[in-house]
Amino acid sequence: MTTNAKKQNRILTAALIILIASLIALIAITSGANRKAKPPAEEPPVSETRRDKEDESSAPVKSPAKKNDEKTADDGSAPSFAREEDGKPDEEFDERLTPAAEQKSGEDKAVPEADRDTAAVPTAAHPENELPTFRAPLENAVAVKGCSLAVPVFSATMNDYRTHGGIDFACAPGTPVLAAAEGTVVSVAKDPMMGWTVTLGHSGGAVTRYAGLSEESTNIAKAGDKVLAGQVIGASGETALIESAEENHLHFELAVDGRAADPAEYMDVVWLSDLTED
Repeated sequence: MTTNAKKQNRILTAALIILIASLIALIAITSGANRKAKPPAEEPPVSETRRDKEDESSAPVKSPAKKNDEKTADDGSAPSFAREEDGKPDEEFDERLTPAAEQKSGEDKAVPEADRDTAAVPTAAHPENELPTFRAPLENAVAVKGCSLAVPVFSATMNDYRTHGGIDFACAPGTPVLAAAEGTVVSVAKDPMMGWTVTLGHSGGAVTRYAGLSEESTNIAKAGDKVLAGQVIGASGETALIESAEENHLHFELAVDGRAADPAEYMDVVWLSDLTED
């Protein structure tokens, strides 16, 4: 290699080194300028909505009132009994039952007069949220027709098929009707289709209904009376127009937590079909 060639190589190497150094310096200067130009992060202003939420969160929290899930005869809630005319809840009966229940008649009324046919008897101690033990509403009761809340059954009176909201117990007119469990008389009223009816409220949100009674039953039970299981609350009759073609019987219904229920699921029932089997 000649002297001139060596000199040119040294010049090119020096120029390349200077160029690389210039690029490094330019990058360093640019990065420093960007850091200086970037403003310090500021805390965003707190909006009014956020302040309001913070104020609310810092305020003492009040415990919500305890919800009463129990539905007894005294809480003003009428149970839904199935109506035999159309299988739908008896709205007229519900309207009559609600005012009577709102009277809270079972707790504060004095004991009825001594000459009353049925004196008020203190109810046996029973937890308010627990269903009582139910018994048949007649002595030696025999059921001749079962409850069918969903599937229509034949009605001899109406000559058609419709739901049946309770159990029919065979009995002669004037047979004493008994409370199926301890409770309070909610109402004694005449239903347009089911005749004279006594309604009892029980613990555990249960309500029993005794229909087709005689008019004399109004002198036996009074709204507000406390009764025990097996206590006489009325007498059977023939006042249920919608079941007038049937053999004499007591129509008995049960509702639990405001819904119509099959009484046979809550009590022992003796069926006529069982007694007549060979």
